[in-house]
Amino acid sequence: MRSAALCLSLFLAAPVAAAPVTWDKAQYDPAAGTAPADLILPMPCGGAMAFQRVVVPVEADDPLADRRIRVGQSDPETGYSDYLRTAYLRGAFPGPAPGDSVYYIARYEMTRAQGRALTGDCSPPKRIDRTALGGLSWFRAVELSQRYSEWLLAEAREALPPDTDGRAYLRLPTETEWEFAARGGAAVDPTVFPSRRFFGEGDLFDYAKVVGSARGALLPVGLARPNPLGLYDIYGNAEELMLEPYRLNAVGREHGQAGGLVTRGGSVLSAPAQVYSAERTEYPLYSAADGTATAGKTFGLRLVLSRSVAWSDPVLREIKAGWIARTEKTARGGPDQTPLGTLAEMIEEEIDPRRKAALQDLQLEVRRSDEEATAAFGEAAKSTLLNGAVLVGAMRAGQTEEARMSSELIGIADQTRLCARAEQCSALRSAGSRLMTKLDMLRDVQKTYLLSLRSAVESLTEGADPKLTKDAMRLLQGELSASGQRQILDNLARFAALLEAYRDKPDMSEEELRLLVLSH
Repeated sequence: MRSAALCLSLFLAAPVAAAPVTWDKAQYDPAAGTAPADLILPMPCGGAMAFQRVVVPVEADDPLADRRIRVGQSDPETGYSDYLRTAYLRGAFPGPAPGDSVYYIARYEMTRAQGRALTGDCSPPKRIDRTALGGLSWFRAVELSQRYSEWLLAEAREALPPDTDGRAYLRLPTETEWEFAARGGAAVDPTVFPSRRFFGEGDLFDYAKVVGSARGALLPVGLARPNPLGLYDIYGNAEELMLEPYRLNAVGREHGQAGGLVTRGGSVLSAPAQVYSAERTEYPLYSAADGTATAGKTFGLRLVLSRSVAWSDPVLREIKAGWIARTEKTARGGPDQTPLGTLAEMIEEEIDPRRKAALQDLQLEVRRSDEEATAAFGEAAKSTLLNGAVLVGAMRAGQTEEARMSSELIGIADQTRLCARAEQCSALRSAGSRLMTKLDMLRDVQKTYLLSLRSAVESLTEGADPKLTKDAMRLLQGELSASGQRQILDNLARFAALLEAYRDKPDMSEEELRLLVLSH
């Protein structure tokens, strides 16, 4: 048994000759004719793999900044596994726009041809070889990602994104990475992101190969429609292995016990009701029958391109400095002494080990609470900024409608003065009265919008940390830009200008505020 394992190890370690991409595009990016992939990485045997960029809006200049998101769903029937929880995410690479980070995830599930190429089998791929690779154990999936990473770094390092400095590698996705991408990430409207499925109420069979659209065997990749990020077979076909072990959901957080392997997305054996973005399935890592690694016939994989966090000494120094600055916000002993500063002094001066340990535990809790409060304020500030932008847009639209209705009312008044028949005059007066009522109602709504807008401005300027508001503004701009919401972006810029004007003159009148909203 050991000699067989050694032979297999030697076979897998054998070098694979590098070659340019010679495969037909239909083998590695069948949807290229509709929209090309964001990144193509070569593979052994002249093969290739297509990847899509996933934008994660964060404060990109701060290596400690990450994105707070909600994953899961609120169905009590499956809550033990996939209930709502808070997760955090950041891309490994800088994004195309300031204030963005990105990671790359494979556009398709790994195919038979790609799997063969990674094991040194360079026989020309056939049409059937575009079928998703199945029958994998978790260990085999990790092994394939290892072989691909080592080949890329040894033979095709120049094909990696230019900002990786040769330190990128391929691995299985984390559950948060997979679910964020599956839902459409920042490319979808925030109101759509929490939906059970990324296409809302559409037909699942348009997007997924599940029971009823397949005969229980894995199919060629890319046959169904993509999700908003251009990812294919995110639902159905092969069920995709995740990097980390399974954990229960302990009512909004991950449970402490690590379990078996996790797959996401369902497969050709899944019933439609079992396929949704938050779905998680646990399988034993080893078979109870014979002790071998579990390898389901529908177990496949979709790779993620990543890199280390502290990938260079300058980055590590920046992380350390940022962490210290974040946890110790003011100098100890200064006039603006913080609770953390006071605790740090007490810990330094304490000589009793038990009391020192208790103070250090308290320090950890204060730091954690401070981080949670900062994150909560950031989310609240983003929500208020978005509401402000929507209110600005509503007021401007209302002003346009008010002008139209006023013009129409003037026209009716002119016609009433010139009318000759009593019944015609009566009809005009009735129309004018109805229009006047609607105009009064519109003006009342505009006043309500203005009051709400003032409240939003006050909440972001009175006692709020301007830096946190500025950070929230950048994150929201990144999200709106990624999801293509140009009109709301324009209104957000108007709301930002309104905030600055209000900081300079917080006692401005309602009329001054209204004119500012409508003039920008």
